Amino acid sequence: MAESREAIRRGKIRSAIFSLLVLVVPTLISAVYIYGYASDVYQVDTLFQVRTSYDAGGMGGGGKGALSFLKGGSVMGRAMDESFSVVRYIESRNAMDKLQGALDLRKAFTDESVDSYSRLDANADGEAFYGYYNDMVSIYFDEVSGMINLETRAFDADLAYKMATGLAKQGEDLINQFNTRSETDLTALARNELKDAEQRMRDAEVALTRFRNEHGSLDPSATSASVNSIISTLKGQAAAIEAEMRAITDISHGEVPRLAELRNKLAGLREQIKIEESRLTGGADSWAAQIEEYSILTLQAELAKQSYANAQTGLDSALVEARRQKLYVVDVVSPMQPKEARLPYRAQTVFFTFLSALVALVIGRLVWAGVRDHMV
Repeated sequence: MAESREAIRRGKIRSAIFSLLVLVVPTLISAVYIYGYASDVYQVDTLFQVRTSYDAGGMGGGGKGALSFLKGGSVMGRAMDESFSVVRYIESRNAMDKLQGALDLRKAFTDESVDSYSRLDANADGEAFYGYYNDMVSIYFDEVSGMINLETRAFDADLAYKMATGLAKQGEDLINQFNTRSETDLTALARNELKDAEQRMRDAEVALTRFRNEHGSLDPSATSASVNSIISTLKGQAAAIEAEMRAITDISHGEVPRLAELRNKLAGLREQIKIEESRLTGGADSWAAQIEEYSILTLQAELAKQSYANAQTGLDSALVEARRQKLYVVDVVSPMQPKEARLPYRAQTVFFTFLSALVALVIGRLVWAGVRDHMV
């Protein structure tokens, strides 16, 4: 009987020791590691948003407002798409490589001052480094609020801050690239049309200048009017001479010297009138032909100017549309250098280690009790 009691007592002692070991050893190891060995981890939280001009301005009113709303919805949809693009980019190797080039993350993450469990293996390959980068950088997009939440972690407060500012700058640069590409796409056709219209306008001006230089006249129409005026004057003079000749003939008989003089003068005037009239209407180099060619050239010049003005208006409209679709990165919570470490959660870690050991002990005892009952 005494031996049975002693066996029970020894069994209880062994059970108590086992329970103590199960509870205390993991908790003690956890406490030693977390308080005496684990490196401090600093975290920087950054919150920013990709916005459009519609976020700052009103939508307008009336029927025009409905059209603005539809356009604004399209632009805001683009802002959401590009927000996802920013998230995917910051998670990418490109972002990691740029940050590595600026901050030498590999050196910081493999530093021997970091505990061996947390630091990056000095011989880690590119894939392992990329996985470690994604452990130290978290980013997600909240579709409801439209906010992008960026979290950067490092074993040094300054490095965590520089990682946050560097990645936020990369995100802003990416949005600016999207803006530049969008503006280029929207205005490329308009710029080409403006360039072509400008060349046509210059060609028309050159042709008009060449015509004026060749014919020595700035405006054939004005010159033609001047010639018409000369012809009218000559005809008036001829009519006056004819009247004078009739008067002399009526009052005198026979040849009068004055009459011969007037005939010669009249013949000269008629010859001059004939010459001037031939300049107006006769031949390929007549004023009529010049006026026709000049009218065509001036019409082409006017059309070219109008085409240029329309092309300029088209480019202005394209630029307005590009500005309407422009995206902006707005810092909601700017990066700030942390004053104290965020991780590890020391007390919580020790407590949950103890709690896990306790749960494991209880489950183990229940399983052992069930097995023992089946063995009896």
